[in-house]
Amino acid sequence: MRFNPFKTMRIDVVFFFGFALIVVILVGLIVSFSYINGSKEIADNTSYYQQKLLIELNKKLNTHLEDIEQSSNTAAQNFSDLYEQRLNGSTYDQMKVQSMIRSQLNNYVFGMPMLHSIEVYSDLRPSYTLQDFVQFMPLNQMETEAWYGDLRDSDYAWLSQRTIKTNKGDTSVISFARKVYNRFNRSFAVIVFNVPVSEFQALITTEDSRSNLALLDDTGKLITHKENAEFFLENEAEIKAQLDARTTGSKRTGDEFLVWASSPDSQWSLAEITSWKRLTAGSLRQSQIFLAWGIVTILLILVLAVFLSRRFVKPIALLLKAMNNFSLSRRIPLPKDYKNEFGHLFQGYEKLTYRIEELYDSLRRQHEEQRAAEIKALQMMINPHFLYNSLDQVNWMAIEASQPKISKMLSHLASFLRGALTDSDSLVPLPEEAEHIESYLAFQKIRWEDRLEYRFDISDEAKALYVPKMLLQPFIENAFIHGFHGKRQASLLIEARVREERLQLRIADNGRQVRGDWAVNRSAKGGYGLRNVRERIEAMFGNDFGFTLENSPEGGTQAMIRLPILDLSSCKGGITNVEDSHY
Repeated sequence: MRFNPFKTMRIDVVFFFGFALIVVILVGLIVSFSYINGSKEIADNTSYYQQKLLIELNKKLNTHLEDIEQSSNTAAQNFSDLYEQRLNGSTYDQMKVQSMIRSQLNNYVFGMPMLHSIEVYSDLRPSYTLQDFVQFMPLNQMETEAWYGDLRDSDYAWLSQRTIKTNKGDTSVISFARKVYNRFNRSFAVIVFNVPVSEFQALITTEDSRSNLALLDDTGKLITHKENAEFFLENEAEIKAQLDARTTGSKRTGDEFLVWASSPDSQWSLAEITSWKRLTAGSLRQSQIFLAWGIVTILLILVLAVFLSRRFVKPIALLLKAMNNFSLSRRIPLPKDYKNEFGHLFQGYEKLTYRIEELYDSLRRQHEEQRAAEIKALQMMINPHFLYNSLDQVNWMAIEASQPKISKMLSHLASFLRGALTDSDSLVPLPEEAEHIESYLAFQKIRWEDRLEYRFDISDEAKALYVPKMLLQPFIENAFIHGFHGKRQASLLIEARVREERLQLRIADNGRQVRGDWAVNRSAKGGYGLRNVRERIEAMFGNDFGFTLENSPEGGTQAMIRLPILDLSSCKGGITNVEDSHY
């Protein structure tokens, strides 16, 4: 059995803990909403301004790096031209050409402040000196370099951060490598421009020294980073997927809040991570303050709840004592100084003790008369409502086209109204109700012609049972007024089966599906008739019976009606005689 505190516990205990629970829930919701909403606003604002800043940094970075790319292209063309002069010359000429190549490349190094050095991989005489800014490497050595895979299938590529040896020791650089082609369009050399990492980081450094920045190329490859790079390295694939999906955006992963931005006209993307705890620290402090005030409020309300519960329980306890010891020969006096609701309750209880038996008899008779009158009124209310809708259909047909079909429609309508308005019992055999509905369907068939199909599927066991009169009509009417509105083809199925010791009626159509809030937002037509059916069933058989209106799995709407098993023997008596003129 399900536990119900209102039935098993003392009122003061329920009152106290009920107050406590409600206040705790409200405070919890306020604190949670404040923290979540505040954190979201902070994250949105942070993401917006960080994205704008990253885009500006991207433009600044793109301007400088385009100079590197364009200069490398010019250097490659000059290198190819000078290399052609070397092919047919003497050894001296070859050395002179190599010296001219070195001189030209030195001009690029000295003319571009951010350029550190240049490496040339070719079949020229190797020359590697730490003091030189232009180094000549054997061509076959290039295949042993870790970055060779990035350039294998491309004419040029930016290489990730690496370390080279210089006269000042190991230096971290980011390089741009470009292949050099001869007049036969064959690659015979590679020029590598080395830019110190510090120059890159200077380009992506903000005024507030924001850290945890990363630079990625158009393939999503991590080129360089500032501060802790573990997050970028561990989530490189996911960051690439986000960049492919959107040029700008943000995402939270654990304590890291990632913001990225890239320009449509740039191959570079910048990403930044910020600690989520640091971002939401202010919101968390605000929530903690709310929580502290909430706890104080809870304590004050609980004290008030204890006081009020005791004051409310005292007169109730007096009344319970009087009720428990009540007898016709002995009465317990109740206080006379209560002028509020408790005073009226005490007075009412004293009056009730004098008239209790008379009241029970009166209530029983009144209930029976009211129940019979309600059933009669609800059933009679349906007939005018349906009459207006049917005459509206006939009027529409007459206006649209003057044809003999109107005669047939009026004939079917008269047959239907004759059955609806006849003074008979409130319960009728199911076949009679089906025949009644078939008159209305034949009426509609004249208008719809071949576009309307309907079928009755009533089991032999169900044919012997009784149902309330005019039970099916509101559902059929709703199908035409609401479900088939705007439809070219209409189909109806009326099905009756006996299942689980109940009569189950199913009315399914292929019209529009029912809205989820149909029971609340009733139209002036559909909700009125269905409400009458529901009230009739509850008044006649109780709350265990009724109907549901839902979307059909095959499309359209279906109504499932649940009724008790009523045969000829069970209809002799109270239910049928409710509308008997002699009762």
